[in-house]
Amino acid sequence: MSVTSFYLLIGAVLGGIFLFFKPLQVDIASPGELAQIELDHFTVYEVASTGVKTILAGQHASRFPDRYEVDDLNLTDRSEGHVETMKARKGIYKEPLISLEGDVRFRRDDGITFETAQADYNQSSGVVRAPGAFVLLQARDRVDGKNLYYNLNSGDISAKKIVGIYTMKEKM
Repeated sequence: MSVTSFYLLIGAVLGGIFLFFKPLQVDIASPGELAQIELDHFTVYEVASTGVKTILAGQHASRFPDRYEVDDLNLTDRSEGHVETMKARKGIYKEPLISLEGDVRFRRDDGITFETAQADYNQSSGVVRAPGAFVLLQARDRVDGKNLYYNLNSGDISAKKIVGIYTMKEKM
């Protein structure tokens, strides 16, 4: 085999590769959606000069530039004079809003509890909104309804389609 035919063979093989094979297209995820930090089976304590202010626990958490996403969220907040506990299957924290989804349970140390499928809690205003069905309990009182609006600071509560059981003490 001569040198000329060798170069022609190499050129034909490379030309065939160039014509018949396409370059691989690789999709690169946008850097805004890559988690900056990921945690598994964690507990985070926020400590102030007066003691522990907030305890956040969960099974998995991802921190993005604009939000935190937590699976199996358990949040205890002691910052506003009451101890409030919120639990949900999934939570998204985008300051000052906490969006909770899946088996949402809220409990406060003064006896108020409610359960719903989805709720949004605005930390700065102290307002909890649950757009779907909910059950609110306090002592022996029970309220079922839809579209809950609850201002934790003022105690104002409003809802639609409510059915309530309220226990009154009889004066003698």
